[in-house]
Amino acid sequence: MSVLTQFDKAPVMKAQSGFAILHGTFAPEGCVVRLGDFITEVFDGPARVFSAAGDALEAIAKGRIRDCDILIIRNDARDADLFATGGVASVASALQASGLDRVTIITDGRIGSGTVGAAIGNVAPSAADGGPIAYAQDDDIIHIDIAGRRIDIMADIDIRRGARQKKAGAKMFGAAAERYASMISTGA
Repeated sequence: MSVLTQFDKAPVMKAQSGFAILHGTFAPEGCVVRLGDFITEVFDGPARVFSAAGDALEAIAKGRIRDCDILIIRNDARDADLFATGGVASVASALQASGLDRVTIITDGRIGSGTVGAAIGNVAPSAADGGPIAYAQDDDIIHIDIAGRRIDIMADIDIRRGARQKKAGAKMFGAAAERYASMISTGA
């Protein structure tokens, strides 16, 4: 098995068929992968992060997605009707129609039977539950090892989580406490 980057042109190596559960720093509680849709078993790729399938479709249409990119579509776990309206399945179809056959889709939602190509779903914990997928950013490197059953993000998610919680914590006391804090002084 060889490790691919976005610039490598390694020989095609088909993964086995069926389903598997991957774990790692990107999906501590696991995620589901349909094995037969991957052409290589171990690879890295830069993340392209979207909060809605429609945003990913727009990026594909504008040519901003390249082979070996990893599309992350988060917050899909909250939308139970996502696949009735297209969602990730429409993104996968758009990739196929654009000739982008080496792009992987990762989502915290379900991967339906209408989804074609390399896709990983049910990333847990989800973005809504504060999982690592919520803190992924464009150009983070995602490492996928199908054979080793691993999925990892090459970024310090704990630092990002802490920074976001610190910003949110500034308003945790409410408006009354903020008014009081603005009226008092140290007396110096």
